[in-house]
Amino acid sequence: MRKNRYAGCALVVAAALSPYLTMEVSADTVESKGAFLQLLLQQAAVKPDASGKSLFADVPTHSALWGYVHRALELGIVKADSPRRFGVADPVSAAQAAEMAAKLYHVDLEGMSPIQWAREQGLLGKGDFFTAAQATMFVNGLKHLAKAIAPIPGSWALSPAQRQEFLGALNDSRQAPFIQMQENESEALKLELTPAFQKKPGMQAQIDEMLRLSRWQMTGSYEQMRTGTHIYAVSQATVQVGSNTSKAQVVDDDGVYYMQQDGSGWTNVTQAEAPLAQSVSQWEGVLTNVTWAGQTNGLDVFQAQISPSALARIASAMGKTDTSSQQAIQLLSRAPGRVVVDIDNSSGAPRVADIEMSYDISLSGPALTAMFGKDGAKMFRSFHTLISDKTVYQYQPLVPTLPPGLHLSDWPTASSEGGGTGNATGNATGNATGNATGNATGNATGNATGNATGNATGNLSSGGNGNATANVPASGNSSDGNATGNSN
Repeated sequence: MRKNRYAGCALVVAAALSPYLTMEVSADTVESKGAFLQLLLQQAAVKPDASGKSLFADVPTHSALWGYVHRALELGIVKADSPRRFGVADPVSAAQAAEMAAKLYHVDLEGMSPIQWAREQGLLGKGDFFTAAQATMFVNGLKHLAKAIAPIPGSWALSPAQRQEFLGALNDSRQAPFIQMQENESEALKLELTPAFQKKPGMQAQIDEMLRLSRWQMTGSYEQMRTGTHIYAVSQATVQVGSNTSKAQVVDDDGVYYMQQDGSGWTNVTQAEAPLAQSVSQWEGVLTNVTWAGQTNGLDVFQAQISPSALARIASAMGKTDTSSQQAIQLLSRAPGRVVVDIDNSSGAPRVADIEMSYDISLSGPALTAMFGKDGAKMFRSFHTLISDKTVYQYQPLVPTLPPGLHLSDWPTASSEGGGTGNATGNATGNATGNATGNATGNATGNATGNATGNATGNLSSGGNGNATANVPASGNSSDGNATGNSN
C-alpha cells in the first residue's frame, strides 16, 4: 500500500492539481528508458528498426523494444549504459527525456540546457522525477509544439511568448487594412582570380569593369488597401544594371493586374500573373529556424533563414519552370538566406517594422564548372554572389495612388478600413522571399553566368554589355519578382 508522503491537505490538493510538482514517487510509477524511447519515437512517427542482432543482455533481439532501442541508437539520441547492457529498465529522468527530445528534433538550444529549454516551453515542471503520466504529457506537448512552429520550421528555441509575438506580427501585418513598403535591393559579384589569370596583362582591369557593369540595384515602393475582401495595390520599381535603367509599375485592381514598362502603355497581365496570385498558400515555411536576437531602437529583433526548398516550391507555383529560373533556384540553394525581422509593438499589437535579407553564395570547383564550363572555372580562385534586400513597412490609412494614364472606375477614392483575410505573399514574408525567387535569383544567375562566361572567352564587351542589356528588361524581373509579388 502506498504511503501518504504529504503532510497536510494543502499539499495533497496541490499535488492533485499539478503533475509538475517536485515529489517522491514509488519505483513502479517512474518511466523507464525503454518505454520512454518507444513513446517518443511513436509520437514522432519514427519507425522502429528491428534489423540486426542485439548485443544487450537486457534487450534481446526478439524483445518488442529492440526495434525502438536500435533506431534510437542509430539516430544518436541515446547511449547504452555499457557495451553489454543498454539500461532499458533504468528510470529516465526529466533531464534525460529533454535531452533525447532535443536530439531527435535537432533543436538549436541557443546555449540553453535541454531541460531548461523543455521547462521554458512548458513541457516539464520543476521536478526531476519522470512518471509514465508525465512522459505522455511531455510527448503530447512536443506534438503540439511541433504544430505551433509548423509555419516557421525549426524554430524550437523561441519561447512561447516570442513565438506568439513573431507569428502575431506576420499575421497582423498581412491583415492590416493599409500597408506601404519601401524596398532597396542590390546584387553584386565578389571574386578573386587564380594566380595564373592575375598575371595576364589587363585581366584585372577587365574584371573590375565587368563587376561595375554587372552590379544590379532596385528601388521599389508598394501601397495596398483592403476594403472588405477587396484588395487594391500599386507597385513601382526602378532597376539599374550598370549604366542602364528601367522602370515598371503594376496595379492590382482587386485581382485584375495592369503593367506599364518604361513609359509604354498599360497592359492587362492578369493571365500571366495568375500563377503568382494562386501561389499565396505556398509561402508558409519560407522562414525557418527563427530565433530571438534582442532589442534595437525599441524594436524586437528576430533572425531567421530562408528555406531553399520552399523557394523552389514557390518558383514552381509561380510557373517559374524555365531554365534560367531553375538555375537561379540552384544558385540560392547553395546557401540559406539570412533574414532579420524587426517588430514594432508600440501600437499595442505586434507588426513588422522592416525585413532585411542577405545572401552570400559561394561557388567553387564542380559548381563553377557546371555554371561556366571548364575554361570559365579555371579563372577563379573564389566566386561569390552577394544579395541584400531591405524593406521598411508603414501602416498609414492612405488610398494607393493610381498612376497617370490608367483609369479604373472601381478604384477607391477614400480610405475605408475593412477586414478580409490577409495573405502571406504580399506582406511580411512575401517581400523578403518573393524577390529572392524573382529579381534576386534571376539577376544573380544572369549576371554571374553572362559576365563570367563572357570574360572566360576573352570577350568583355560582349559579356558586360550583353548582360546589362539583357537584364534591363529586368523590368520584367522588377515586375514579376517584386511588384506583382508584393501585390499578392
